[in-house]
Amino acid sequence: MESDNRGVAIGLTLVLAVILSLMPLSGDWIVWKPNFLLLVVMAWVIHWPNDLGILFAASVGLLADIVLRMTLGHSVIAFALCAGAIVLLSRWSQYLSMLQRTLLVALIISSVAVLEASVFIFYDRPSGIEHLPLKILLSMLVWPFIDRLVARLQPKRG
Repeated sequence: MESDNRGVAIGLTLVLAVILSLMPLSGDWIVWKPNFLLLVVMAWVIHWPNDLGILFAASVGLLADIVLRMTLGHSVIAFALCAGAIVLLSRWSQYLSMLQRTLLVALIISSVAVLEASVFIFYDRPSGIEHLPLKILLSMLVWPFIDRLVARLQPKRG
């Protein structure tokens, strides 16, 4: 029964993240909007690294590609890299404080964003790397709320 509750909680948080991702913003604000789907996936993987890992993140990345009308595979790779880093660090991430988890998330988002920007620059496309610092800052400000929401929604471990 607990896995059913967790599935509902995961589904609700993903629906909320999709709504926040699709919420229109005007003008310059759009480039600074955090990737809510990625943050929710990272929160679930941090709290359940053994059950939700790279496959879960890649699946949600595919959903993000479809919903956000991006090139198929773009978010899949980014989400899988983030989840892979968290799974790799999962033994330590469980014991980190909120500030330390926030800094870890910022570091992972920064690394993946720089990798994405490098690929865009390689293919001579606009990378948006100049907006990266503020986007990371806004992600860091949103992260504690997402982390606490996921922590409260997850069923107690047996």
